Amino acid sequence: MRDALITLAGALLSLIVLVSLMSPAQDRLLLSRPTTEDRGNHGLAAAYRWLAGNNISTHSLRRPFSRIEQAALPGSGNLLIVSLPALRQVLESEWVALNSWIGSGNSVLVLSAMYHLPQWNHSVELTRRQAIMDSIAKLTADEFSLQNDDIDLPETIFVLSDLRDSVRAFKPAPYTLYPTTRHPLFEGVGELQSWHTPGLYRYHGQSAETKSVYWTLDSDSSRLSLTLMHGESPQQTGMWLLPVGEGWIYFSAFSDLLSNSVLKQHDNARWFSNLLAHALAEGGYVIFDDYHFGLSDLYDPKAFFADQRLHNSLVFVGVFWLIYALGRSPRLAPVRRPVSEPASIDFVDAMAGFFARRIQSQTIAKYLAERLLERISEHTRLEGDSLWRWLDDHPYVAEQDIKRLQRASGYLPGRTKLIQLTRSIDRIHKVVT
Repeated sequence: MRDALITLAGALLSLIVLVSLMSPAQDRLLLSRPTTEDRGNHGLAAAYRWLAGNNISTHSLRRPFSRIEQAALPGSGNLLIVSLPALRQVLESEWVALNSWIGSGNSVLVLSAMYHLPQWNHSVELTRRQAIMDSIAKLTADEFSLQNDDIDLPETIFVLSDLRDSVRAFKPAPYTLYPTTRHPLFEGVGELQSWHTPGLYRYHGQSAETKSVYWTLDSDSSRLSLTLMHGESPQQTGMWLLPVGEGWIYFSAFSDLLSNSVLKQHDNARWFSNLLAHALAEGGYVIFDDYHFGLSDLYDPKAFFADQRLHNSLVFVGVFWLIYALGRSPRLAPVRRPVSEPASIDFVDAMAGFFARRIQSQTIAKYLAERLLERISEHTRLEGDSLWRWLDDHPYVAEQDIKRLQRASGYLPGRTKLIQLTRSIDRIHKVVT
């Protein structure tokens, strides 16, 4: 009983280790991400449902940008919603394909976290800034580039004596954006709501005056960008309109213009409606970039581990292995030695060992030759010289084999080797009997 319990405990422990290794990793802290399935503060599920409820064609892009043309979408007149920085790395080939797709007459709304640090972004400040700068440069094929006043952020950014104020500076807070110019996007829109993190771009100068670091968009080409929105200060640009080929990029410096937490605002919903009317062509689609934030058609770990067939297979394998471990373990029963029953080949081996070096080879040769001659005589009804003449005239019997048979039987004088005789007897037996 003790051995059975030890085996059972070891089997269950091994099963627990196997399940823990194969189970998908779960985030201890559920972070809201800008995807069509996320219902948190930063998710886009509300916008996705709102579009479907108003009979506007939508598409959840769960593949790289380089495969966007493989989807059943119109060639132009579509609007793609992209959030930056992406959680999954965007390859160089994806930026090239996306730039070509925009240039063919499509639009992209870029929601970048330039003045905000959303929960889903795990990168440090310098890495986040550089990722956004590189993304815009590649998205526009180096036609536009982001710039800002470089400051020594670790030493000068929001250095306050009061720790409470310093912590509050890096806590997300509501923020208001205002239209900069008269544009169809802002028809019936007075202000937009978003979120920002003041500690990312505000610091104290030498005179203890709070200052801000603002982003600017530069271009070496003749096609200039259009400023659409600004923040509390007119110098703080909130959105640019960038021409790329025959398409447009609506580049927002704030990442939460369409998220679940702000879309309920009347002006945000009105602005989104104006954007759809301005950017979508008849039959066009609103496309959400879900691939770079964890939702993929190429491999979906949640769908894989949620498949009931996987669970049934694992249960079957586990139960079968547990039964085998309990029923076949040497610790639970004595080992049975295999019992070998004697066969005919064992008898032949024993007799061969008994007669070895006790019977002369010439005697064995004569016995083998006489047995063959008896079988040939029964087959041909011939004996003596008539039988030997019949063998000499046989077209398939070699003369050398006949000579060996005659010497072994005593018909001719001489000796023959036993191995050669057995081979000759085998050949004669095949063609004669």
